Formats: sequence, structure tokens, C-alpha cells
Amino acid sequence: MTVAEPENHRGGALAWLRAHPALAELGIVGGCLLLYFLVRGSVVNRPAQAFSHAADVIDLEQRFGFFWEPGWQQAIRDSAVQSHLWDYVYFWMHAPVIAVAAVWLYFRYRSVYTLFRNAFLVSALIGLFVYAVYPVAPPRLMTAAGFHEYGVTAAAPNYGFQDTMREYSAISYQAESLKPFVNPFAAIPSLHFGWAFLIGLAIAVALRSRAGVLIAVALPVLMLFGVTLTANHFLFDALAGLAVCCFALAAAFCFSRASGLMRRHQTVHPARRSPPLVGADTD
Repeated sequence: MTVAEPENHRGGALAWLRAHPALAELGIVGGCLLLYFLVRGSVVNRPAQAFSHAADVIDLEQRFGFFWEPGWQQAIRDSAVQSHLWDYVYFWMHAPVIAVAAVWLYFRYRSVYTLFRNAFLVSALIGLFVYAVYPVAPPRLMTAAGFHEYGVTAAAPNYGFQDTMREYSAISYQAESLKPFVNPFAAIPSLHFGWAFLIGLAIAVALRSRAGVLIAVALPVLMLFGVTLTANHFLFDALAGLAVCCFALAAAFCFSRASGLMRRHQTVHPARRSPPLVGADTD
């Protein structure tokens, strides 16, 4: 095989990717998401710290007067309909909605898609870092059964949390429990909530209409109740997810502006070939 043959293969692959940008984008984003879930699922190794950190979150919410999650769950406990509803919101309004919206944005509003795709990727990186250094158990595990399941010997609290997905939504619960993709101690930040905020905002930016604004408000509000009423996240987790995603969006916007400035500079001042030296052989 000559040296030129592998170069031709590489050139052919690049040409194929340029001719099929949607498939290339799907491969890149899909690969990044797979890596995200694999890495997130690989840092489940400190349950004692995760439960201790969850107790710290509860203490913080109590001191600032917004430890409302047990009361909210208690209000719907006797309603199987509401429990099913919020289980479905938590599960089906996350990945499925993001996937459908991403495809729509890619083909209809490419610049909006690119900006928010970058924001998603930055927020995922931040989330992975926080999950690794500060594991936090979700409210649904802050029970005697949760402490026993993960072998934590400390005295179990009794806040009255209920794991509604385990009780009412077996299919969703099984999908959420697939290993090695799931980390039960990835409560902070809540990217369930943060990504609902991002995808709602992306739709609003694309549509620039009242319907878009309504979607931008409805998605995170519904997900806020979805993550808390299923006891998968504390309110503080949602606030942290919002902060992470706002920072990620700002970073993506700055990157987009910088890239645009560089492209304009290259258009106005294209690279010029240096003239040959006097007396040099130009054959």
C-alpha cells in the first residue's frame, strides 16, 4: 500500500462527512452524549459522602426557608393520577423533548441550534466535574430504604420522601436505572431542569413569538415540579442547574461571537502568499 492510499481514504471520509453534515452532527453529538452518560455513571463510589451532602442541602434549604419538597409531595400523595403525571413529565419531557427539538432546530434554525448545542456540551462538562467532586443523593433516597440500599450505616432521617417512579412508573424507573449510564448521586446540578430551561429558551429564540415564550416558560416550570414531586431533586439542585446552564449559554455565546469575528477578519484580510525571494529558483 502506498503512502498516498491512506491519505486518499482520509480525504474521502472528510468529503463524505462534508456531503452529509446531518449524519456527521448526529455522530458527534451522539458520541458526546454517550461519553457523558458513561463518565457520569462511572463515578458512583462514595455513597456515605453523597448522603451526607444531601443532608447538608436539606439543612441549607431549611435555614433559608425553602425546604418545601416534602410538603409538595404530601399534597399529591393520595393522587395516583398526579403521581403518574409528574413521573411522565420527569421522564418523557427530558431526553425525548430535547431530541425532537434538536432535530427541528438543526434543520430549521441552524445558528440557534449551534449556539444551544454548545451550551448543552459546556453544561454537561461542568455537571460531570461537580458529580465527581461533590456527589449528592436525591431526596428519594433520603429514607431508611435508601440508606439500607447503599449500605450507609448512619441513622436514616424521616422527611417523608416517596420514590414515586419506583412505585407508579416501572418502565420509566427501569430506564432511569440502567447501568452503567446512571449515577444515582448526580443530584447537583439538576440538568433535568437546566436543560429544560435551555431547550425552552432555544425554541423561544427560534420562533420569536408568544408561542415560543409560552414554551420557554412552560418547559422549565413543568420540569421543576417534575424533579421535585418525584423526589429526584431538591429545589437547590434546580437552582444549581439553572446557574450552570446560564453560565454555559454565556460561554457558548462568547465563543460564537469570537468565531464570527475571526471569520470576518479572515474574509476582510485573507492570507496572502509571500512573494518569492529575489534570485530564488521558482521552477
